[in-house]
Amino acid sequence: MSNETTKNQPKLSFTGTKPQTKPAVKKYRPDNSDNSNSSMEELNSIQVQLQVMNEGITNLRDDVKGMLKKMKLNS
Repeated sequence: MSNETTKNQPKLSFTGTKPQTKPAVKKYRPDNSDNSNSSMEELNSIQVQLQVMNEGITNLRDDVKGMLKKMKLNS
């Protein structure tokens, strides 16, 4: 705005009391991509661990099935 415009405007006067406002609640947001990169690395690591655990469980199940078949044949 130009100075002439602001000079011609009447000044506002406020005589009331200011209403109480609540403080803003700020949400956590990662500021940089490092956080998302480390989160993705953690997720990938967890996924690899779950795959290894799944393979181990599958191998154990197969071993137990084999042992049960041998026990049935021997009895």
